[in-house]
Amino acid sequence: MAKKFTDSLRGYAYNVLKRDDFTCRYCGLNGKESFNNWLTLSWDHLLPKGSEQRDNPDFIVAACNFCNTADNKYFDKALKEGKSFENLTPEELVEKRKIAVEKTRKSYNEFWTEYVVK
Repeated sequence: MAKKFTDSLRGYAYNVLKRDDFTCRYCGLNGKESFNNWLTLSWDHLLPKGSEQRDNPDFIVAACNFCNTADNKYFDKALKEGKSFENLTPEELVEKRKIAVEKTRKSYNEFWTEYVVK
């Protein structure tokens, strides 16, 4: 990349998105399938604020905007329940987070089915 960009898609998150093949690690949305899909991509930290490894690119993954914000209280809830994120691999952290994301997606799908496409 010759030009320097400051946004996430072309700038600071680009290497993470590229590493993850421009695919949301939670729902599988493929940013290569369409420009509109690509526009929804962002990145997601797998560790809570204050964690030593939080900003390590190994602990940041590609995520579509919905999955990234699907459960904004995920870390707060998990920490209140006494769950720890330390000493887990990025893959294990994705699988833990995916459970919360899928629950939220299911709830939205039910609403969409009942009120949007009925």
